[in-house]
Amino acid sequence: MFGIGGFELFLILIFGFLIFGPDKLPQIANTVGKAIAKFRSAQEDMKDQLNMDSFMDKDAENPFKNPLDVIEGAADKAKAGADAARAKASAATDAVVEHTESFAERKARYDRERRARKEAEAAAAEAAAAKAEAAAASDPRTEVPEKKAASASDASDASDAKGVS
Repeated sequence: MFGIGGFELFLILIFGFLIFGPDKLPQIANTVGKAIAKFRSAQEDMKDQLNMDSFMDKDAENPFKNPLDVIEGAADKAKAGADAARAKASAATDAVVEHTESFAERKARYDRERRARKEAEAAAAEAAAAKAEAAAASDPRTEVPEKKAASASDASDASDAKGVS
């Protein structure tokens, strides 16, 4: 254990007994024992994990693989997966950008549509007014009631004048 012989261990224990006293030495030994047990369990966990990560292939002709090759293979897989994810994200981003427009573009489009709608309404109103004027100018019925009304008022004026004189 750590290259320490029995005599060296005995001297360490005596000095520990003198420095810490008889009541603290069991607590220190307990803490050191727990630390060594945790270190060993962590070492076993790491060993199991490394064995699980296929550094050793039991079915192959050469069961021991070079760990660097395994790490490079895992890195290549991870890189390929990252590239595929990056390509998907880029395609999705391009699709979203293609279907969206900025605020300035939306405002310009809205202004164009509004201007075109107002021009169409104005043109329709002008056309309706021109049509009404053309209909009024060419329709003899619209002039006749005015002439009749004028002749009727002239006739009533004439009758009033006869009755008065």
